[in-house]
Amino acid sequence: MGMYSRLFLPIFVIIAVVVGVRYHLMLASETSYAQARYLKDAGELATHLRKTLQPALATPDRGSIDATLSSALLLNADLSAARLDYAGGHLEALRTTRATPPYPGWFPRFSHIESFNRTVDIGSATLVLSFEPVLPLAQVWRSVHQQALISALNVTIIYTLLGIIIFANKRMLRRLAEATNRFQNGDHAVRLPVRGTLEGRMLASTFNNMAQRVQALVHKLQQSQNDLSAQLTRTLLAQQQLQAEKDRIEVTLASIGDAVITTDLTGRIETINDVAQQLTGWHESRARGMELHQVFILANNFGQHSLLKSMRAVTAGGEVVKVGNQSLRSRMGQTCTVEYTANAIRTREGEVQGAVLVFRDVTERRQLMQQISWQSNHDILTGLPNRSALAQRFEQEVQRAREHGHLLAVCLFDLDHFQHVNQSLGQVVGDEILKQAASRLHDFAGQRHYVARLGGDEFVLLLPELYDRGAIDHAMSKLLAALARDYVCEGEAVSMSASAGIAVYTGNDISADSLLRHADQALYQAKITGRNRYHFFDADLDEQVRTHYNRRTEVRAAVRANELALYYQPKLDMRKGRIIGMEALLRWAHPQRGIIGPGEFLPIVEHSDVIIDIGEWVLREALRQLQSWRVFDANWVISVNIAARHFQRHDFVERLTAILAEYPDVPPHMLELEILESSALSDIAHVRSIMLDCQALGISFALDDFGTGYSSMSYLKRLPADMLKIDQSFVRNMLVDRDDLHLVSAVIGLARSFGLGVIAEGVETIEHGAMLMRLGCDLAQGYGIARPMPADEVLSWVASFDKAAVWQAAASLPPIVSLHGEPAGGTSQLALI
Repeated sequence: MGMYSRLFLPIFVIIAVVVGVRYHLMLASETSYAQARYLKDAGELATHLRKTLQPALATPDRGSIDATLSSALLLNADLSAARLDYAGGHLEALRTTRATPPYPGWFPRFSHIESFNRTVDIGSATLVLSFEPVLPLAQVWRSVHQQALISALNVTIIYTLLGIIIFANKRMLRRLAEATNRFQNGDHAVRLPVRGTLEGRMLASTFNNMAQRVQALVHKLQQSQNDLSAQLTRTLLAQQQLQAEKDRIEVTLASIGDAVITTDLTGRIETINDVAQQLTGWHESRARGMELHQVFILANNFGQHSLLKSMRAVTAGGEVVKVGNQSLRSRMGQTCTVEYTANAIRTREGEVQGAVLVFRDVTERRQLMQQISWQSNHDILTGLPNRSALAQRFEQEVQRAREHGHLLAVCLFDLDHFQHVNQSLGQVVGDEILKQAASRLHDFAGQRHYVARLGGDEFVLLLPELYDRGAIDHAMSKLLAALARDYVCEGEAVSMSASAGIAVYTGNDISADSLLRHADQALYQAKITGRNRYHFFDADLDEQVRTHYNRRTEVRAAVRANELALYYQPKLDMRKGRIIGMEALLRWAHPQRGIIGPGEFLPIVEHSDVIIDIGEWVLREALRQLQSWRVFDANWVISVNIAARHFQRHDFVERLTAILAEYPDVPPHMLELEILESSALSDIAHVRSIMLDCQALGISFALDDFGTGYSSMSYLKRLPADMLKIDQSFVRNMLVDRDDLHLVSAVIGLARSFGLGVIAEGVETIEHGAMLMRLGCDLAQGYGIARPMPADEVLSWVASFDKAAVWQAAASLPPIVSLHGEPAGGTSQLALI
């Protein structure tokens, strides 16, 4: 396109520099103005909210505070959230929806206007305002966008003028290129029209003169070539016919996947195809004329002797010879496994003219068969023998122990808490732990013992030729110590221990399967008694284990048969005489035994996944019932107890979110989850993470049976609970046992110190309630208020509840003096319920 196209780059650089400087200055000016306005509006809003919230916080009036925070979102469009922490709790106003900003997503990176938080102290309360600069950025963007349109118009005009000039030259060059291509492709009569600019006419005349001269030369060359071609064609008819047959044979030999060698009657090689050359290492030019056994060399003398004998028989007119599993050694010394077939080459009349040897490399196939055979008896991950190989060795060891009178110990190992580690750290780490554990077991087993992997994190170790139980104890103590050493995975140390169950064969008539089942039952006992230990099978305990298993199966069947039911116990605000919600309590409507309490069947399944199915059923049933009760009282909160195994699952929050979505009419804050303090402390970091995720959904938490576990200030600080539930064992005896009264008072004071709500269970009389209110606890449940009842009896009981006056009379009693000489009374923070 000539010189004009070179102007694009310098023009573009000049425009880019000018525009860059101009927009840098303009962006700085616009940003400075918008930033000042942004900060000024934020300061004015903070001042306004400080003045507005001071009266509301003095009351405190939660409704007024909430309305003030919500109105702040309307006063300032840049305000994204307002969070207030005060003695009564925590309130937030969040902007849930925001119009799509008029600027693109990348624009904020070029502006120094950023989001920020402003903290406002209002007495003892703290207000945090979060601002996002949507409007300031929009203002700057409008100015920049308007100027960008003007600049784009200017650039477009400049480049349009350059384009017109370039188009004229490009059209002339295109005509020349088209004519040249046609000429190169054989159209020698092509000519350019002589018209247009002076340069165009001169270029067309030059091209036409050149084309005319070349056309004449080409015509003469074509005539000479035609004459030579006729002579060559006659000379090559005969040669092609002779070569055709030979080519067909060579192509056939070269194209097949097998190696082929042909010999004459004396055994000397006539042809050898490419595959045979590769396997033997002999090139065709060297191999032709050599004897077959000098090129096709079998690695053992017997194979070589058999080859010579077979080839002599074939050339003598014998039948086809097929031989497999032979080791072929190449010229370079490499060996491979081959199978070969030898046959005679005959004329049409049947006369033997030579022999053909067809062979193929079966090394990979043989290795694959060996690999399949190995995998059928070994675990791929760890390389240990698998269940199938164990079964064969197990029967052999049982037979040997029976014949020689030795003891045989069957040890079943299981890594403690492996499923949790595998889920939290990932399958790669889990696999590495399994391989290291297998290595330690294999090292311990040596040549004398036998170790295998059953699957998952279960391993079996056979200890044969033992004389007493002491030898077993010594071996197991040593092995469990080895398995308890840290596992190094990706540079990090992972703590892990193992449990083991042991069954001992003493010569009695018992099968290997029964021994393994006994070891499994012993392993279960080791697990439930604390893990990181081993346990010997006890025949008396076997019946108990089977009974436990049968009862667990019965509970699982009850879940599937929809025999479970929820009873509800009311929770009372004693000071106001008002029902604030219900606790959902599980019952089993047994077809023969009637209503069964949870204490008789939940412990049976608490260590299995059945407890998870039960927990999800309880959540759905409680939400369904709460959905129907919201017509009667929209402020009731239902409490649901969650088992530790269910709560600590890696997908608990995801599953709970899906269950809540099934009941869209029930706000999540109407659901309260109760977890046992002891289960929360088993993995406090994991439990805290789950609680925070659930609270983000709006769900509240209560620590059930508080004070019966391992309570401490540090644990309570780390667990983001909303409510403490005083255990009924303390409440029931506090009127007659001063120690229990001190414990109840301490829990109430602890809850107030941490800003938590507190509720007492086990309130059986008005006197219990009066004492609790004097201590500062207004919320209660117990038989003195109501026993748990079916869902269809709740509304009628609430309608007939006429003890409000009695509870309110008890609430009028003066607060008692605590052990520290300070009033212990005070109302609980209802806003936290």
